[in-house]
Amino acid sequence: MWGLTPPELKGAKVLELGSSFGGNLISQAVYYPDTEFVGIDLSDSQITQGNEIIKSMGLTNIRLETKNILDITPEFGMFDYIIVHGIYSWVPDNVKDKILEVCRENLTPNGIAYISYNTYPGWKSREVARDIMLYANKYTQDLPLSEQTRRGKAIVQLFSDAIKSIESEKNNNKSRINNFDSIQTKGDHYVAHEYLEYHNHPLYLNQFVDSLHQHQLAYIGDTDFQLSYISWMPQHLRDMINQLSETDYVAREQCLDYLYDVAFRRSLLCHAHLQDKINRTEIIDKALLNKLTFINQNKENNLSNIFNNKDAARLLEHFIYQVGHFTIQSLIDHVAEYKEFENLTENQIYSSVLLAIVLGYINVFLTPYQTYTFEDNKTYIPKRFTQYSQALLEGANQYIGAGNMYNCGVENLNELHVYMMSQMETPTTKAALNTSLKAYLIKNGYKDMNNNEKLIDEEFDCSGLCDSICTVLADLGYIQPATL
Repeated sequence: MWGLTPPELKGAKVLELGSSFGGNLISQAVYYPDTEFVGIDLSDSQITQGNEIIKSMGLTNIRLETKNILDITPEFGMFDYIIVHGIYSWVPDNVKDKILEVCRENLTPNGIAYISYNTYPGWKSREVARDIMLYANKYTQDLPLSEQTRRGKAIVQLFSDAIKSIESEKNNNKSRINNFDSIQTKGDHYVAHEYLEYHNHPLYLNQFVDSLHQHQLAYIGDTDFQLSYISWMPQHLRDMINQLSETDYVAREQCLDYLYDVAFRRSLLCHAHLQDKINRTEIIDKALLNKLTFINQNKENNLSNIFNNKDAARLLEHFIYQVGHFTIQSLIDHVAEYKEFENLTENQIYSSVLLAIVLGYINVFLTPYQTYTFEDNKTYIPKRFTQYSQALLEGANQYIGAGNMYNCGVENLNELHVYMMSQMETPTTKAALNTSLKAYLIKNGYKDMNNNEKLIDEEFDCSGLCDSICTVLADLGYIQPATL
């Protein structure tokens, strides 16, 4: 999409600075055994725990090291991808400079780095709540962080309620009230990180890009296309931004931050020598779109209110929310088959897909992770997936979350899934799976929730349950062809 050709993930090397327990890397190491993952963090306890989790999963393509970012040198190695999530805004300036130095010195020539950080102007209003919480704990630094967080949230809520009780203030301070109230909905870990960390230094996008240039790095864009593209906006806003920014892409994105009060960015960057190759036109070649696979981003469906072309909206609703993943060709074939879409042109299909990408309804992949359905004696589940899921159920989920092939969260994996995975580590048949699943249910005292919670016995038909578990495992990408 940006006109660059970064290294293929297979065989690549990935580095995360501030990896904590390794949660971002471990799930990807499971899916991509031919890729090397390295995480560093200053917390020895978190690194130790993370490595214990990795060992329990039997993973050999990932390692975590206790290391200070300031101690990284070019000798540490070259990496095709560098990830810095939730670190940059929360460290002193000398560490910020070192992070960018690592991106310059340890990133391969065509590599991509990712850095997330808090931004102005969005954080201007949030800083009031941070100041309140820090002042509320000025004389209680000896208390555990969890207690300081509780105190801070409680006092912010007191002020929110007080402002609401003052007739002259509640209308004038709606945004501040919303900010205060939103804190109550956030988890304590998040609130402690954002509002009570000693360092939290938001900055404007243009300041971040200036820092990149000082380190011979180039800004590519945001992972959220709505923060880099303006083609999705009403014409009068596009005209205004173009008039203000002229040909300056940084000024254009800075205008977006001013308009939408942006508080957080996820920036992609590369080496400065690639600057002129970056596509900033917002025009994507059809030949490239033809090569891509589009995956549902699980965003709430509002397409009918966004697309002027109702046929395009219905087409994408079907493929995004019912099919889940698709290509341009599959859309074209569907339109050709169903008369209700006869008025929809190919150009409209391309432009609608691009708009759906920009608005975050679909993610794009040049080489999507291949999934397979269960077939008798032809498929199996590699043992690493079973060990990964088992370790999570046995307590690793206290430290890391389960993630799928695209690093999205996975919920509701349970002992039944893990048992079935263990039965599929060698090619087998659906009949054999049904037999072993029924025996497992009986042995462990499972109840039939559709039959007055009667204990499951030999008469129970578990074929439906077996099929649903196989579908989950297929969707997760765990099932693989036995020939691979």
